[in-house]
Parts: sequence; structure tokens; C-alpha cells
Amino acid sequence: VRLGQFDEAAEWALKAAARPNAHAIILAIAAHCLALAGRLDEARSFAAALRKMLPNYSADDFIGTFRFEPNAEALFRQGAKRIGLG
Repeated sequence: VRLGQFDEAAEWALKAAARPNAHAIILAIAAHCLALAGRLDEARSFAAALRKMLPNYSADDFIGTFRFEPNAEALFRQGAKRIGLG
């Protein structure tokens, strides 16, 4: 993501999320990366699945899980807003 390769990031996130019993953070990564890649319908689907697991999950939870540079944090917050996690 920090290299601006949103499509590639989304594809890798989808592969991880396809694993049985994928952890919630993997679903969150997929949702955010898909949003940044402009694949909003898919991103919203992952956001909905995530919200079933963790009803109050938000961008703050996602950002708090990782150490992002300010530019990357801003990107992920932008993506989160597009899919209702902002």
C-alpha cells in the first residue's frame, strides 16, 4: 500500500482472507485494501463480514493495530470512510 500498488495489495489481502477461519484483522486488511483499489462493493462485503464479528469495529481499531506512517494512516482512513468503517 505504501508504494501505491493498491490492486496488488488487494489481491494479496483477498488470498489471505480466503483462508478458512481468517482472523478479523485479515478481513479488515482486505476491506481497506479493496477500498483503496476502488473495489468498493467487495470492500463493503468484507466490512460487513467484519462488523458481524466485531460490531463496533472502526478505522481507529485498524489504525491502532499497526504502526503506520502519517501518509499511510491517512490513506487507510480515506479507504475506511468509503466503506463505512470511518
